[in-house]
Amino acid sequence: MEARIELQQHYARVVLAGAPPLGEWLTDALEAVRSDGETRALLLDATAGGPADWRLAQGELDALSLFELPVIFAFEGALTRAAVEVALAADIRICGESSSLQGPLRSTRRVLAVAGEAGTLALVVGQVVGADELLAGGLVSSVQPAGAVLAEAERLAAVIASRGPYSTRLAKEAIWRGLPLALEQALRFETDLTLLLQTTKDRAEGVRAFLEKRTPNFTGD
Repeated sequence: MEARIELQQHYARVVLAGAPPLGEWLTDALEAVRSDGETRALLLDATAGGPADWRLAQGELDALSLFELPVIFAFEGALTRAAVEVALAADIRICGESSSLQGPLRSTRRVLAVAGEAGTLALVVGQVVGADELLAGGLVSSVQPAGAVLAEAERLAAVIASRGPYSTRLAKEAIWRGLPLALEQALRFETDLTLLLQTTKDRAEGVRAFLEKRTPNFTGD
């Protein structure tokens, strides 16, 4: 069985339930999404289960966390160990009311960036962290009723995909590359990216659309 990738309106949904071991195909899938020129967001769908094996090499996890498009990870139920690492490599996580995460993890780097010391300690020691705690600790962005997670994830992916693709990519870069920097350096980096955006056609299109009171047609230029 091959991994199922569904191309929606400017976003790609990757169905993880029943897929082959993640390490066998994720890198190729990311490259396919990156090179198609149309996709503006990636949705990893684990609401109905996961792949035969969640394990990824550290380099593969890094490639996912540094993927230039916004990545949403949607799941229901309990995730442990390697599955948690994959979830944390995404930018946005949405889960169900009965969902939980449990370590231990190979590295604390990503969870420290996402949730801080309290959430990191709970996962490192193998504690089960339930949905309410995940939300309170910043480990998920939204908790949905059972059966409603995928719809919310698809709604959010569509919203992101409707925005200027260049600006969303640079916003993600500003966040993740700015986090380890000193505040002054991070602000300077963010300013540099903002100045870069001012030169794009999408920026001009956004201004025109606002003045003309219409929906902008962003092209990524």
